[in-house]
Amino acid sequence: MRTYYSWKAGQFREVKGEVVREQPLTVYVNGQKFLTLLSTPQKLDALVVGYLWLEKIIGSIDEIRRLAVSEVDGRAEVELVRDVELPQERILTSGCGGGITFRIDPRVIPRVESSLRVEPARIFERMKELYLKAVGYRASRGIHGAALADPDRLLFMAEDVGRHNAVDKVCGEALLRGVSTRDRILLNTGRVSSEMLLKGARMGTPLVVSRTSPTEMAVSLAEQLGVTVVGYLRHDAFNVYAGGEHLALDTP
Repeated sequence: MRTYYSWKAGQFREVKGEVVREQPLTVYVNGQKFLTLLSTPQKLDALVVGYLWLEKIIGSIDEIRRLAVSEVDGRAEVELVRDVELPQERILTSGCGGGITFRIDPRVIPRVESSLRVEPARIFERMKELYLKAVGYRASRGIHGAALADPDRLLFMAEDVGRHNAVDKVCGEALLRGVSTRDRILLNTGRVSSEMLLKGARMGTPLVVSRTSPTEMAVSLAEQLGVTVVGYLRHDAFNVYAGGEHLALDTP
């Protein structure tokens, strides 16, 4: 809880409220410094696991022998069952603050094959459920939310100052709990950029839904990888930017 000032109708007033937390987390893999993530200090174990899997450092949770995360020290120690060569070529993403990805090449991600069909009413319900569970957003506003869902329920939900981190946390929680991400819906409150789309495709989610818009590159990748992209979702409307075969619509 912090004190700040609000300007309204020509007057200042003192306000006590929440301000979203952000702090660095340095990840070490087999004793080697890998990278530092700026994140909201919640579900940090899921963040680390999800990031390593989405970046193809690990192929499954079974490859992690030990994971120790210290929020106080801002340090995550990951010991794998095998030696790995950590990638060196970093790509700055289009995320606020400049996120980092190493493997943006879509050729390493197979096309998503799924028979999932979701009615529009279900998509509206799941996005509403995401916002109802977004405690951090209601408290401070300056935070993104993401969720993995079936048509009739949310499975996992996470919040983070970074939209990429929120998706990594959702993916990591699914891995930690042994729940498949395939044939499910990936919901996100932030922009669907190319690297965000690739995260969804890597998870095998055929339907990616956002409150905002995708980029042109994300749309092109979605068409290539068989992912339906829904954006600008409101309480009774949305845009379909790519695909559409995973929506149960009355009209073509």
